[in-house]
Amino acid sequence: MKAHKETLGHWPLQIISAAFFVMIFIANASTLILLNILLLWHIHVGIEEILTDHVHHEVTRNLIFIFLRIFFLIIIKYAFVFFVF
Repeated sequence: MKAHKETLGHWPLQIISAAFFVMIFIANASTLILLNILLLWHIHVGIEEILTDHVHHEVTRNLIFIFLRIFFLIIIKYAFVFFVF
C-alpha cells in the first residue's frame, strides 16, 4: 500500500489559512480580494485531500484536480472584477 506523501502536510496549511481568515477583517478592496483568494485556496486544499482519499484512479483524480484549479481561477477572476470595479 502506497503511503500518502502529504499524510499531515495539508493540516498545517489549512490551519495557517484559517488563521489568516481571522486576522483579515479590514473591509477594503485589497484585503477582500486577499480574503477570497485565501478562502478558495483553503477550500481547494480540503477538496484535494478528500479526493485523494476517495478517488483511487490516478488519471481521474488528476483530471478533477485540473478542472478544480481552472474553476477556482475563474472564481478568483470574477471576485477580483466584482471587488475592484
